[in-house]
Amino acid sequence: MRWLSLWLCVILTGLHALAQETLADDPRLQTRITVWLKMEPLRDTLRAISKQTGVPLRCQDALQHHKVSVFVEDRPAGEILTQLAALFRYAWRKDGEEYVLYVPEETRQQEEGVLRAGRAARVRALRDVIRFAREALKNPPAEAEDDDSFWDPPQPSEDAPPEEWSRWSVYWYRPWEATRGYAQKRGNFPEWVFEGTVLLALLAKMPPQAEHALLNGQLVGFSTRPMSGVYPMPAEIIAPHYIREQEWDENAGRYRTVQQNPEYWGFWIRLPERGNYLEYELVSFSQDSSPPDRRPSEPRLYCSADLFVFHTAPYVRDHPWLAQWRAWATPQKEWEPRIPEHALTSRDDRPKPQFPSYGSDRYSYNNYIINSADLLEWFAWSTRLPVISEAFRTDWVWVRDMNLNAPRSVLLTLSNQAWIRVDESGYVLRRPELYWGWRLVELPEDWLRPLEQRFAQKRWLDLEDYVALAGRMTESQVRYYKRDGIGDYAMDSVMVTVRFPWETLIENLRGLRFLASLNAVQRRRLLSGEWIPTSTLTLPQRQRFQEAIDDRFPPPEQLLRIDFPYRWYDSRRADALGSSGEVSLASLPPADTPAFRLRLYHEHPLRYDIVSEEGYRTRGTYIPREDDLPLSGVAPEKLENWRRERERSRIEYVLEALKEEQGGRVYLAYTQGYTLELQAPPAQRKIYYIFQQRAEPADVRTLEAKLKEMEQPDEDTQANRP
Repeated sequence: MRWLSLWLCVILTGLHALAQETLADDPRLQTRITVWLKMEPLRDTLRAISKQTGVPLRCQDALQHHKVSVFVEDRPAGEILTQLAALFRYAWRKDGEEYVLYVPEETRQQEEGVLRAGRAARVRALRDVIRFAREALKNPPAEAEDDDSFWDPPQPSEDAPPEEWSRWSVYWYRPWEATRGYAQKRGNFPEWVFEGTVLLALLAKMPPQAEHALLNGQLVGFSTRPMSGVYPMPAEIIAPHYIREQEWDENAGRYRTVQQNPEYWGFWIRLPERGNYLEYELVSFSQDSSPPDRRPSEPRLYCSADLFVFHTAPYVRDHPWLAQWRAWATPQKEWEPRIPEHALTSRDDRPKPQFPSYGSDRYSYNNYIINSADLLEWFAWSTRLPVISEAFRTDWVWVRDMNLNAPRSVLLTLSNQAWIRVDESGYVLRRPELYWGWRLVELPEDWLRPLEQRFAQKRWLDLEDYVALAGRMTESQVRYYKRDGIGDYAMDSVMVTVRFPWETLIENLRGLRFLASLNAVQRRRLLSGEWIPTSTLTLPQRQRFQEAIDDRFPPPEQLLRIDFPYRWYDSRRADALGSSGEVSLASLPPADTPAFRLRLYHEHPLRYDIVSEEGYRTRGTYIPREDDLPLSGVAPEKLENWRRERERSRIEYVLEALKEEQGGRVYLAYTQGYTLELQAPPAQRKIYYIFQQRAEPADVRTLEAKLKEMEQPDEDTQANRP
């Protein structure tokens, strides 16, 4: 490896020298300037430097949306430009009167090579996961309950062989516990079995043709009542505990999970086009127990979608391009002496940076997650060191309990999943280790900043704002940001640091992209709330309609052979309308015509949230919209008292919950938005809840006064008593 390191150093030195040689002869670039830009497109960064120096600067068109953070004070412009090029492995050339930042052929080829290596590593890593799952089932480790490594196997070292990372991923889930043979051998049936454990046991048991299909990106299904093209669920596999029935254990005085698997259950599994994970959906049907004198209720559908993440980074660790970056980075023991031990706490020449509040999580009331660029700005401000870093909206850090007055600790945090270089001139350069993949799906600032500005002014975005953003996204971006959306919820979502409601976008991406395909006349008609048949659409619009109405995985009828109606909960209604109703397949009218409609819901109180002192929602209570409730059973003359009683019980709950949450606060969340409903024969339906939320502090004294007022006898009621 020593010869490789020497060769890489020669390459690095050559690129750095090329940038210096091009810029060194221009006296205008000796001007000392200050550049303080955060999350700025490369195009605009060069414009800002050009404005200060009078030197025309630009970059190749393909680079203009690449983002950078530059926090440099009173340094020669040419020096800043040289460091900027060195960070990206780019170079400068003279084009007439302009200096052009471009990608050298060597850099382009190496980046394309590491992308190819990354794609190959996915398949190799998954093969190893399957191999180790089979090994684990064949020879499970001996029980050693007093050995912590049995329950929590130690993570491999950074330089461990890549296969060790795959083995660790498998053994951490303990897949042998999802097999009946192991339970019989142990003489103790496991009460708690989780999805990941069952998934790995299923991968170990799948036939070769299923493995081949999975590795080639095909959807693979297993079920107890397999439809055509679906594999039989191995009888040896134990189902996850939360889809098995429960029975009362008299001896233990509590309910226990039964050993018998559900009659109807199965898995959909797929390796997506990109990403180091399998996406899967667990499907099952359960039957509520009914008294003998009552008619049994319809089976309830249970669907749970998630990701199984495996490690691919160790498989590309020795790629020459990544080895080059490791050689470029400064080891911690070398950069620590160059970083001040203590931070500045005040400066007269520049205001102290304030961390922004991002709107990525509707249930978070804290500011613990910020972008790495925010922390870099603080680091540069508090040390006066020049800092340059590539920037991404997906590059975030957790700052709770961080000592911001310890620059070395701050930089150590910023070095997590990033290469840090601190050179002798004092420059701190940073590049995320996953830049070559993130760059393919990063959303341009030209798209995001106008939305952030509008949200700051209006506190809401318009439907058209989300439609326009979704319509601009490439299919790769949609798949990447929607990877969490196996189904409709944001599970394991890609964290994006934006200052507007992000979940509104990612939970409705396919629906919003369908709306983006409509022309102005069609959208105006849609606002009427009437059903519009798809016969009025063009062929590309019908394709977008089909993409929107299809779920990430096929319906249960394609996984399991079922001949009965069933019911399910539309759980997303609660976060939109404040109520979550049960839907019965038998009660739905047939969908005779493919059609769609849009319904507007104006701003309305949605939910009281009890928020802990740390800024987390711990409890809450929803406020359903009356037009979404079944009020036919309430007599008109009793409606007002009904409303009053519901409000009284709601406030009582909030105040009692607040007493139990020491140091807690109360917030009232508001919501507004649209439902986009789609249907197609014979019974395919889907609803997108395109809603935004915002929360305001609720005054506890006002709630207490209101409750006291409600507890007083109503005069009208008293007057009507006999």
